[in-house]
Amino acid sequence: MPRRRFLIIFVGICLLLVGIIVLPSVIKHYSLPDTKESGNSFFINNWGNKSHEVTIEIFNSKNTSIFNESYISAPDKNIRSQFPTKLAPGTYIEVTLDSNITKTQTVSEDLIGLVLYIQIDMVPNDPLILSIALP
Repeated sequence: MPRRRFLIIFVGICLLLVGIIVLPSVIKHYSLPDTKESGNSFFINNWGNKSHEVTIEIFNSKNTSIFNESYISAPDKNIRSQFPTKLAPGTYIEVTLDSNITKTQTVSEDLIGLVLYIQIDMVPNDPLILSIALP
């Protein structure tokens, strides 16, 4: 009986320690931004083992570039930033990885205030993934 009680306490402490160590990093990595930063922001997550250049360009409804910035994304690092302007319907975001792969996300009426996630090397056969979250 005392041995069983010791084993239950030991397993409970181990689970508690794993929860304290692992859970905060998982929550931080997958959580949405704070409300003061919500909307019109983006995250660049590099899941791979080499650095990449990521260029983000925003075009207005008249196809004129209104934002064009490049970022160097280091392995296992995240970049979090705000778009400099509010994104209106009809604008679109063009993301280019290493001057080689380009993907586009159009902003529609229901995507105003979007948070754009740019995933690099998350899956082997698609090195650039764009995903949207609404605050």
